[in-house]
Amino acid sequence: MSDKLLPTESETPTVPAVLRTYNMEQSGDGTNIAVAQNISLTANGEAGIQAGNIENVNVNIQNVSVVPQLLTPKPKEQQQMLQIDRTYYNLIVVDGVDWQKPNEATFIMSADRVLTEYMDTQLKAEFSTLSDIAISRIMSFPTIFANENYTFGHTDEAQILALGFIKQMKVRREGVMIYPDIRYYLPQQRLNEALFQLDIRGNNSFNEFNRNHWSIKKIDLIAELRELGFSL
Repeated sequence: MSDKLLPTESETPTVPAVLRTYNMEQSGDGTNIAVAQNISLTANGEAGIQAGNIENVNVNIQNVSVVPQLLTPKPKEQQQMLQIDRTYYNLIVVDGVDWQKPNEATFIMSADRVLTEYMDTQLKAEFSTLSDIAISRIMSFPTIFANENYTFGHTDEAQILALGFIKQMKVRREGVMIYPDIRYYLPQQRLNEALFQLDIRGNNSFNEFNRNHWSIKKIDLIAELRELGFSL
């Protein structure tokens, strides 16, 4: 049974609601409107207008600024908590992927380039099977996503690579489709100059950034990048 009381004959008759009309000019940080039937509103400023239960609204908004997009992309959806394993990191080098368009950065690694090169025998045995357990561990490793160097052994200052995680992968006989979760952008040439620190094989004439492949390194990537001066 409802707790609401029914009206009795002796109660005072209900007074009809009076329409309320507001004329308002907004020039500050924001306006919150509770209940109104008619509003004429002019707004200037940086913030938005929040309103509830409004009828017959005439709104004129002028000079509303938009917050600029960050260089390092912010995911549209709230990220799930990720258990990070910094004992290892993934180094993935491909060709022709625009990392600055994260929603279009999905790519396929050929099977013969997946965890087959520039790795110790023990690491190959541990991860190259891509079993469910191996995949779960691999997805917890920090990951460098890079395109091949523009030239042998080095690149120009304009080339960037991405730092993040593998958020999803599809394993097939012909290869692996990888979905990056990009968190930061770094200058690729700076990492060409830190081959020893990052356990990347090669020299100033040719290194792993010149070869389309995916390898795993037993290195704390985050710690090494911080020592190189990156604020992570």
